[in-house]
Amino acid sequence: MLVLLSAFLLGCEGTWTGSVGSNDTPKPLRLLMCITGQGARLEARSKLENFVKYNTAKGHKVDVIGILDNSEARFVNPTASTETSKDEKMDSMDLFKGHVENLQTVDFVQPEAPETPEWYTKNLNAGKPWLDSTDRAVSHVRQFVTIQRCYDAMLDLEFKNGERYDEILRIRDDGFLIRPLNPLHETKNHPDFLTNHCDNWYGLNDKAALMLRSTAEKYFNGFLKTLYFDPILEAKNPETLTLEMLKKANVTIHQDGERLTVAPIRGDSKSGCLHMIYKQCWKGLLKNVNYSLDEVHPLCAEDHVRNYQDQDQYVHQDKLES
Repeated sequence: MLVLLSAFLLGCEGTWTGSVGSNDTPKPLRLLMCITGQGARLEARSKLENFVKYNTAKGHKVDVIGILDNSEARFVNPTASTETSKDEKMDSMDLFKGHVENLQTVDFVQPEAPETPEWYTKNLNAGKPWLDSTDRAVSHVRQFVTIQRCYDAMLDLEFKNGERYDEILRIRDDGFLIRPLNPLHETKNHPDFLTNHCDNWYGLNDKAALMLRSTAEKYFNGFLKTLYFDPILEAKNPETLTLEMLKKANVTIHQDGERLTVAPIRGDSKSGCLHMIYKQCWKGLLKNVNYSLDEVHPLCAEDHVRNYQDQDQYVHQDKLES
């Protein structure tokens, strides 16, 4: 029994070699989408259409986990677009019912006042001295605790299913998937970890990440381990913390917004605005994927006046061979 259990826990992730149903494909991929954050900010429609339905139509098996705090919505960097009215509606996890093999919603209460490491709080203050670095650090720790809880729920489903996932998409509650997302295994020489290259703040865009199963433990459990036990003094925000943490773990990273086109949505989930800060990067990206912002969701009002001149110094895009 112990031998079988060890084999299950240490087994390799599946290998994609063609389209579902072809002679050279041993089995469909088993995919998991884990939504983390706050129920009051949940957008589910784009996630359902562009990840769940899109990949199940190709024959893959998709499960969904929601680790959501259902208290009043909070934002690390509040703007005019984060203010909601009584008329605005957010989505429910119930939208995924009937479309996935396993749907699990965890009503997770984030810690109210977690202890924050002094080194990280100081680094946050250096990056944005006009904001309260302690409040920001507390919000980040809440996010990291929620992300780690997703890994525990994933393990439970793997035991239930009797097999490991091939890939995991971790996406923030308000992450809006602009176009369909293909699994990494459908790409030659695929990386371990994929994110959008826009709005990466000198690190890795933290709105969503698609990763191989072999990377999951390093990612989901890595934030709190790094913060409290293995500080990375180069980290000055969640984005650089993610980048340095994964580099230290020898994870192969690609930043390609054309493969993973995601942006936060503000306001009503059906008609809210998209929060895109580095306009020059987004302008080129949306042109390449043939998406017009005024089709459904406009650019948030405050983003029209933002123009970060230094974005070309660090924004880059890693093209993946199809």
